[in-house]
Amino acid sequence: MSGVAGGANKKSASRSVATKKLIIQEFKRRLRDNIRSLNDNFYHILNAAKVNLDDAAYKNVTGKMSEFYTTKNEMVVRAQLMVRAADELQKLTSDLKEFLILHDFHFLTYSINQAERQCEDNQRAQLMHHGGLDMDVSNIAFELDRELENMFYFRH
Repeated sequence: MSGVAGGANKKSASRSVATKKLIIQEFKRRLRDNIRSLNDNFYHILNAAKVNLDDAAYKNVTGKMSEFYTTKNEMVVRAQLMVRAADELQKLTSDLKEFLILHDFHFLTYSINQAERQCEDNQRAQLMHHGGLDMDVSNIAFELDRELENMFYFRH
């Protein structure tokens, strides 16, 4: 009986981890989409704010006014989209807090520990590579010193 209960417990735990991963992926997607919306709309507002120096567009007053209202309306819409994206980011922050409060921290702790281990391994590999390069440079400098001594009879 206990083997069956243990298997069901493992199955529910793996389902829980998979669900948490999906939720975190959704949070990442929402963050990425809202940040992209903020950046894109800000970029387009700046582009719309540029002054058109083409005199042909301003020969008649209606062309000038229609461009003004078109640009104004585009800026208003883009500003509204930026406000919406900012509101979505606030909602995302609230959802993240709720997720962290309602769910256990073991999954996040495991993910953080795994990332730290990976970073430490990478750092160790980089330090070994740096040590090897340092040794190579030291050997080259020693060989140059010895060669200079032999060629020019320099003595320290």
